[in-house]
Amino acid sequence: MNRKEFLRWLGIGGAGLAAGTGIAGITSGKKEDPLCRTGASVPGPASTSPNPSIRLPGSIGGNSYGSMIHPPMFADYTFLSRMELHSSIPQAPSGPKFRSEVNIIEMPLTVAHNTVVDAWTFDGVVPGKVIRARLGQEMELLFRNHSNHPHSVHFHGTHDPGQDGWEPIAPGAERVYKITAGPIGFHPYHCHVPPLASHMSKGLYGGFIVDPPGGRPPALEFMLILAGWDLNESGRNDIYAWNGIAGFYDRFPIKVPVGKKVRLYIANMTEHDPIASFHLHSQTFDVYRTGTKLVPDEHTDVITLGQTERAIVEFTLTKRGRYMFHPHQTHMADRGAMGWIVAV
Repeated sequence: MNRKEFLRWLGIGGAGLAAGTGIAGITSGKKEDPLCRTGASVPGPASTSPNPSIRLPGSIGGNSYGSMIHPPMFADYTFLSRMELHSSIPQAPSGPKFRSEVNIIEMPLTVAHNTVVDAWTFDGVVPGKVIRARLGQEMELLFRNHSNHPHSVHFHGTHDPGQDGWEPIAPGAERVYKITAGPIGFHPYHCHVPPLASHMSKGLYGGFIVDPPGGRPPALEFMLILAGWDLNESGRNDIYAWNGIAGFYDRFPIKVPVGKKVRLYIANMTEHDPIASFHLHSQTFDVYRTGTKLVPDEHTDVITLGQTERAIVEFTLTKRGRYMFHPHQTHMADRGAMGWIVAV
């Protein structure tokens, strides 16, 4: 395959970009969508402030309200479009069964301004690709380990324990997992090889949606997976991100039309932090815990999620404007996990 095809195979729309692959050439000619701007001035050069509370990895001068961490300067508003499920992710495949695959690739990723990590990835992106099925559908997932370490893929939900994915798959080896999709809802998948915290915190996680018979009511759908990046392998997260890139939704808000139902699939995949939350400003929402029911569990403006917990939330914005969202753990919002939803 040629260079362009290789970059597309790596999932260039995912979190970060392989370091040293010609960033200027890839992004040249692209213009930022003015409707996606937060209204802040264009960031200036890197800050030289000696204040350690400001001089964070990924920080630059002229930060907008909230987050002190900025996304890579080469990213544009389409960079995480694969997490906009209504526009870029097909519905569950037709038929009683389908086949998919994931490939383990260890590679450097740029996850914030001037911040590169040695990531472990599913198919070169963090989070891994969205997998979607209908209740009862049979999925055959071909797993290939192209790395130098043992890895696996474990799905949350109900399935045969022989397909649970805790057994390490050796470097260069492969395996086919057979999963019957269920129950309905939103379930994470991730590597389950010890030390588990290390494998997950390096990027090996993704989202699996199981639709009910007939699907859910029409809505604009987005997936938001919260995680942290431990830049020094110290057992502590230094920056935080929705969908892998710190500060992305601060600079490039999610756009939705006024009056359209919005559905967010939200998961907490952070390691090293026992708890996180999701708070939406100026709007309350229906909460479907794990999504295993079709009636709301509650109506609120903030949900609390332990590690690997998830929820589906639904709301309709009736007025134009900017609606901030973030974890209510302030250090997470400050360090990259603050964003905006813009109703237009």
